Amino acid sequence: MMRTLYFAIFTLCCVAIHAADFVGYWKGEVMNLPIVFHITNHDGQYSATLSSPSQGAVDISCDKTIISADSISIEITSLGMRYDGVMQADGKAISGTFVQGMALSLTLTPATAQDAVVIRPQDPKPPFIYNAREVTFANGDITLAATLTTPAPLFGSSSPAVVLVTGSGAQNRDEEIMGHRPFAVIADFLTRSGIAVLRYDDRGVGGSSQGKPTDTSLDFATDAMAAVKFLKSQPGINPAAVGILGHSEGGSIALITAASMPDDIAFAISLAGVAVKGRDAMIEQNHMIARASGRELTADISQAVNNMFWAIDTITDNAALETKIREIMTKAAMHNSSQIDQSVAVMTSPWYSAFIRLDMTKYLPLIKCPVLALNGKWDIQVSAEQNLNAIKQAIPTAQTVEYPRLNHMFQESASLSQSLSYGSIQQTISPTVLSDIANFIITTSKKIKSTPQNTH
Repeated sequence: MMRTLYFAIFTLCCVAIHAADFVGYWKGEVMNLPIVFHITNHDGQYSATLSSPSQGAVDISCDKTIISADSISIEITSLGMRYDGVMQADGKAISGTFVQGMALSLTLTPATAQDAVVIRPQDPKPPFIYNAREVTFANGDITLAATLTTPAPLFGSSSPAVVLVTGSGAQNRDEEIMGHRPFAVIADFLTRSGIAVLRYDDRGVGGSSQGKPTDTSLDFATDAMAAVKFLKSQPGINPAAVGILGHSEGGSIALITAASMPDDIAFAISLAGVAVKGRDAMIEQNHMIARASGRELTADISQAVNNMFWAIDTITDNAALETKIREIMTKAAMHNSSQIDQSVAVMTSPWYSAFIRLDMTKYLPLIKCPVLALNGKWDIQVSAEQNLNAIKQAIPTAQTVEYPRLNHMFQESASLSQSLSYGSIQQTISPTVLSDIANFIITTSKKIKSTPQNTH
């Protein structure tokens, strides 16, 4: 009996020793994406966090952390993620399987806290030589929360100003994605250059009111119009020199706003904005993504893609549209049944179908203000050639630039394949693009007669 007790105590001590080896930082790669687990032990209770620095994800709490002898199991239910591993005999690596949709081998090695840090060198840092204040403005019964940055007054003069409009999906005022905050970087650079900037949270994000499930790009354009009107009324702003800048879907919204408010918009800037019909933009996007992955679409798949987007463009009855998309995808064997269900739900949603039917070529000829359109050649979401050509054709006076080595986020990278991983690139936005935007606004504003400074 005593020998058994001694053996049990010895075994428990060994388990504790092995378990303690798990405490600390461990790193590995899943499909070329670095991930870091941080395992801690508080009074015998183990817990873990997961960081994916290249995706801007830091310290995601794990729901379960179970350690037994030389084995570990970690789960994050909300992400459908699980990792099961075994400590190697030398204690210098954990070999296991990472499961999230599919099972992948994942070996973890010792890391440091620095490995979990998201490095974004362009993120604005103090001291700030400009003023920043939190504001709200209204669009009907929608309230939008925003940040207004204004340069320090120079001899009592008023400043040119710009409204920033985010891309597709509910985004905050910084257009934050994968640890990058491009709108914060743009606002900082422009305000330091003497240009006031208003950037706001999208509907349902941050401090802004919740929108409706039926909201479309045209609804979001009315938010941008309200933002312009608000900015023109602010003290220290030259209301005659207020323009609009948008990225991706926001670029399209910027052009729609300029066309809809010809007497109120001093300039419009499109960063990778769609300038053709949504249907044509999405067809081209599918081809670009296929080429970037090293394969062209087969004739059958290409025809199926065309048929799907034409169906969305022309069939207005939702039930009939769902049936048609399902029929096209099934016939082309594009996905399994669950993936088809997901695709049908997205493609028949109000925003998506409205975007496919949105024809930007109807708005472009109505724009009277100076236009700057910028696109990256390595953008596989919005074709530089397709959309810049449409803008040049409709607005001959527009300034257009195609940057040879920039992606959809206007990041510099060494290769096309590297450019597709936005989060793994430390740079948030090319300094050349920032300078080109600032120079355009300053040059355009100098040609505008300044109006008396607002004092209300």
